[in-house]
Amino acid sequence: MGLFNRKTKESAASDNKKDLIPCDRAFVNPPEKYGKGKPPQKLNGPTWESYKNILKHFEDEGLKLPINTSSKKCLPLIPEEKFWLTRECMLRFLKGNKGNAQVTIQKLEETLVWRREVGLTIVTKDVKPLDADLVAPENETGKQVILGFDQERRPIFYMKNGRQNTESSFRQVQQLIYMMEAATTLCPQGVDSLAVLIDFKHYKEPGIISDKMPPLSISKLSLNVMQNYYPERLGKGILINIPWFAWAFLKMMYPFLDPETRQKAIFDEPFDDYVEPTQLDALYNGRLDFHYKHEIYWPDLTEKVKSLRENQFARFLKFGGVVGLSEFDLKGDDEELVCPPNSEGIL
Repeated sequence: MGLFNRKTKESAASDNKKDLIPCDRAFVNPPEKYGKGKPPQKLNGPTWESYKNILKHFEDEGLKLPINTSSKKCLPLIPEEKFWLTRECMLRFLKGNKGNAQVTIQKLEETLVWRREVGLTIVTKDVKPLDADLVAPENETGKQVILGFDQERRPIFYMKNGRQNTESSFRQVQQLIYMMEAATTLCPQGVDSLAVLIDFKHYKEPGIISDKMPPLSISKLSLNVMQNYYPERLGKGILINIPWFAWAFLKMMYPFLDPETRQKAIFDEPFDDYVEPTQLDALYNGRLDFHYKHEIYWPDLTEKVKSLRENQFARFLKFGGVVGLSEFDLKGDDEELVCPPNSEGIL
C-alpha cells in the first residue's frame, strides 16, 4: 500500500509540473470553495465573565500606559491601539493565559507598551516606525514569504532560513514582527491563526550568505516575541529539511515552547499533505510557479497590507472606534455590527 501511494503521489507531482500557475505576488483571498468564515461563537459562562472584566478595564477612558518599558511617562490609548484591542485579541490572550483575566489584562498592557516601544504604534515623535522600509533589506532573497492559504483558510507564512542574506542582528527580529503583522492582517474574515511552513534547506543563490541558525540570543528573542505578543496565532507549524545542527538547536529551544505550541508542530512531513497544490509553492510539490523577485513581491505585499488595514480601520471608526469590536466585523462588509463588543456572540 505504501509503494502504491508513493507512486500515485509521484504521478500527481509530475502532472502538477505540467500545469503550473505563474505567481510572483501574495494572495489576498482564499479560494471560494473553502467557504466563508463563521461569526464569533457564543462565549460560555467563565469565558464570558472574564471577557467582560477585560473589556471593562480597557474601556476606561482614564487608562494610561507608559510610552515604553523604561519610561514613567504615560499616555492614554490612541485610536490605533483601540483598533488592535479587538474582541478576538482579548480572547486570544485570555486563552494563552489559561483563562486568568487579571494576568490577561497585565499581558495586554505589556504588549501595548511593547508595541509602542518597537514602533508598531507611534505615540511620540522620537520613535522610528517599524515599517516595510525598515526591514526590506532583510527580505531581498525572500527568506520570509506569505503565499497562499491552507484548507482552514489560514494564510501560509514560509520561513526559509537557508536563504539568509544578512548577519544576525535585531533587525531580523524586526522583520519577523513586520511579517507577523502582515500575515495576521491577511487573515480572512473568521480566521485569526496562521500556517507556518519552515524550510531549513540551504539555497545557493546570489545574495545568500548562510544557512546557519541565528544565535541563541536572537532565536530566544524571536520566540519570546511570538509567544508573548502573538499568542494563539499559530494554527499549524510544519518543519522540513532539518539538518543535524538545526535538530540540536530545536532541542535547545524545545523547553521554551508551551505545550500547546509543541502539539501544533509537525516535523519532516511533506507540505502537500496539508496544503492543496493550487495554494502551494511548486518547490514543495505544489502548482504555484513562484520565484521571489524582491522588486515585485515586496511593494505588492506592503501595498496590499496597507490597503486592508486602511479598510479595516475605516470600519473600526464607522462602528464607533471603541475597544472590543470583532475582527469578524472589521474584516467583513456588513453595514451593521454582527457581534457588538458587549455581546456574548452568536449561537
